[in-house]
Amino acid sequence: MESESNDLRVIKTRAAIESAFLDLLLQKNFNALTIKDIASAARIGRGTFYLHYIDKYNLLETVIDKGLSETVDRFHPRDYFLNGKVVPERIVAFIRSMFRHFKKNARFFQAMFFNEGIPVFRQRMQERFIKKFRTEMRTFPPVAEDPLMLEIMPMFLSSAMIGLVGWWFEHHMHIPEEEMARRIFLIFSRGPLRALGFTFIEDEKKESPQ
Repeated sequence: MESESNDLRVIKTRAAIESAFLDLLLQKNFNALTIKDIASAARIGRGTFYLHYIDKYNLLETVIDKGLSETVDRFHPRDYFLNGKVVPERIVAFIRSMFRHFKKNARFFQAMFFNEGIPVFRQRMQERFIKKFRTEMRTFPPVAEDPLMLEIMPMFLSSAMIGLVGWWFEHHMHIPEEEMARRIFLIFSRGPLRALGFTFIEDEKKESPQ
């Protein structure tokens, strides 16, 4: 029982420190934060802080790793296909669930996206998504038939999605998650130009009578 009580105390203390840390990141540049600031906000002593984290950089790494793991673990690209064919409802449901996750954890993402002292976050987020995509899709046809596309596509899609999520937060999440999911799938399935309503010369040739 004593061990369990100690474990719960550690969990609660870490949660308090990390929560206070996120609040501070929304107010102050990470580079300007001190251990004293964090400890004071978490209502603990400096000594207690050092029992759990080496320094503020270790705390930042811990928070980033936990937040990204909870996010990327929701991503299973192979599940969006059936017998090698796209299942639109699954992709739309996934995108919708991701935006709900972003909204639910807005404090974490806003702190990481917009604190000027944490410029590495977007890159780290992209790297985690790309690694997951390539791991799951490397042997999945027709991706396996085009190794170069396996290099280019996840970079292109992840850059677009991360930029879009940042924009969504900047505009106070004004577009509902359902609408975001449907519009994003439209862009994925049709391509940016066709989603905007443009047609291609090749399309006109196909439609013209022979």
